[in-house]
Amino acid sequence: MNILRDLFGPKPKRAVSAPDGPPARDLAGSGRENPITALLTAWGLPLDEPRSAIEARNGIVSDPIYNWPTLLLPEAEQLPGAMRPWAAYVHDRTPPQFPISRFSGLVWLADDADFNLRCTAEHIAKTLGPAPIGRRWNTVVAAWTSDLAEIRLTAWPPHLQSDKLQNPAEEHNPRLRSACHMEIATGLCLTLSEVERQWVSSSQRLRPLSIGGTPPQSSAPLETQLEYARRLEAGISTEPRLSIAAGGEALVVLSSQLYVIPRSAIRRLEVVRLTPAKGSGGATLYAICDSAAPNSEGQSLFLAADPKTDGLNEFAQNLADQIGCPLDIGPAFADC
Repeated sequence: MNILRDLFGPKPKRAVSAPDGPPARDLAGSGRENPITALLTAWGLPLDEPRSAIEARNGIVSDPIYNWPTLLLPEAEQLPGAMRPWAAYVHDRTPPQFPISRFSGLVWLADDADFNLRCTAEHIAKTLGPAPIGRRWNTVVAAWTSDLAEIRLTAWPPHLQSDKLQNPAEEHNPRLRSACHMEIATGLCLTLSEVERQWVSSSQRLRPLSIGGTPPQSSAPLETQLEYARRLEAGISTEPRLSIAAGGEALVVLSSQLYVIPRSAIRRLEVVRLTPAKGSGGATLYAICDSAAPNSEGQSLFLAADPKTDGLNEFAQNLADQIGCPLDIGPAFADC
């Protein structure tokens, strides 16, 4: 998932087609220490302290740029031209027992989006080396990756945007129109415990999954996924699938991430159904699981999908019977 697109929404582009962007600079061969996390540590970003402790110390405040709840980190070193301190996203489905694994920053040096991104990239390049800079649709981008850690820079040059687009935050702070947006993922993802490793190795496939052309765990899990996401290890098949541990003690899902879900943590299974409308319709099966996050509804984890509105009803009922948990097959809504 692209965090920037989630936060700011897709921005219409003028051109019908445009380059899909340059590749990230891959630092995989830079030695045993992850160079990105080493740089983040040098900047003073808290990579090991639980989120709950940081929230208790700094408090959740209103973002000075976007006016939404955020966690600011004024103690960390700011980059030249920083519009505000480093920030961490606040969401009621984020479990507080883990370190913060995603940070964001904003840089503005001049009323020139390309210039702001290039200056920021040059600053980072002093430590990590230069990354390719180029056009991706209606943005200019650059990125560095090492294992699951990454630093991504994105700028939206105004001349590439639709004149019809209105962004209230940009109206309030015009510098945003040409700012360089920084997105950081520390790469945090728990390793398998010995019990979980046995569950994965003994699991039997229940259903293949289709996740498109992106290989599993091509990026770090989102913070809302940390309780159940686990690192892929050598020897684990990368075939996307929903499986069940041999004794039924856990579900094992390999989709965008590897998820290991103990049966004891599953509150219920839920089928979301859509009838064809503007969209093609279909069905999606989720496991609603226990979580330490503030939201009492629990975490919703993807298990399977089917192109037919009722295509998962029987499968979901059989799975619920097999693991002994409640099942909710919801009403069908139009796929608008």
